[in-house]
Amino acid sequence: MTRRCILHVGAPKTGTTYLQDILWASPRALHDQGFRLPMRSSEDHFFLTLALRGRLDPAVDPPRAIDVLDRLRKDLRKSDPHDLLISHELLAAVEQDRVDEFMALLGDFEVHVVVTARDLARQVPAEWQQQVKTRAELPYERFVRRVVSGRAAHFWAVQDVASVAQRWGRHLPPEQVHIVTVPPAGSPPEELLSRFCTAVGLGPDDLSRDDARLNQSLGYDQTELLRRINLALGDRLPHPRNGYGATVKFWFAEQVLADQPPRQRLGLPMEHWDWVVGVSKEIVVRIERAGFRVHGELSDLVPVCEAADVLRRPSEADLTATGVEVIAAMLADRHLHEGMSWPRRIADLGRTARHRSHPGRHPISGLAGRRRAATDSMTRMRRA
Repeated sequence: MTRRCILHVGAPKTGTTYLQDILWASPRALHDQGFRLPMRSSEDHFFLTLALRGRLDPAVDPPRAIDVLDRLRKDLRKSDPHDLLISHELLAAVEQDRVDEFMALLGDFEVHVVVTARDLARQVPAEWQQQVKTRAELPYERFVRRVVSGRAAHFWAVQDVASVAQRWGRHLPPEQVHIVTVPPAGSPPEELLSRFCTAVGLGPDDLSRDDARLNQSLGYDQTELLRRINLALGDRLPHPRNGYGATVKFWFAEQVLADQPPRQRLGLPMEHWDWVVGVSKEIVVRIERAGFRVHGELSDLVPVCEAADVLRRPSEADLTATGVEVIAAMLADRHLHEGMSWPRRIADLGRTARHRSHPGRHPISGLAGRRRAATDSMTRMRRA
């Protein structure tokens, strides 16, 4: 019996994190339904995207990333009746020649390609926000102009879902290429899961939702604040995967910033609505002509213009207020997680200073000086 390999290749910002969390949390349910996720973790699937895009860097990435293709080859040779399921949104960015090489690697598997797709009016601001989270510095207005003019190469490489499906389905019958449309805003996430599972051939009932994350969008003010922080970082934390990702993206942006209420929702400027509707209809026509299997409604890919407040760039006052709120949240979080009072911290600083003291050092230098300064600050706070 021919084994299948399901390739969920994106697009980014289409609920992929939510779906992947459910898949990786449900190995037993997948096994019982005849599926298996190859390799050890979702990180390996990310490493696979780096390998196929020529982005692996031995100075940044661990050894298990560098040999990811070799490990996948060994996995594919296993004597195992289960179908395979590979999922990562950045597979959407792989160029045609590398797609063809990867398809050849899959050999005798019956390959099915799944593309999750969302309307462009939501994707344009979501992509800018995502790029800022990976150290981009381009202001939103300039980003939108680049997208509208066709000069935003990465955006169109991953968000022109008809092209993504054609690139990955080049050598496949159209019935083995599946377009899963993301339901309209406000729909329950279970609807997306149901559509995805139908495309894959999974029953959703036994899949675990316990750890599934719905990525919280940032507001315009929060994203602009992060963009300015990227500028201020200069040469510090230069690589998105080396220090920046853990510290800025996953902690500061997705935990600290995302927990603050936004002052303004980030949306598509109204002057571009005619453009986005026209481009979306063209993509829908190309999907229909290609004969790909659609799960959901293609009409979900054509945005509906609703009355909305005029999008305005955050003012300096907005950014200052957002920054103050974020700093306050960071201080409260630090206090909560450290779990110690100021007097205990001051005492610990004093012990550290005595342990590290050297002959001839001025009595108020180094940590000892900071201890005295902290004590003085506490005294002034009590008198205030």
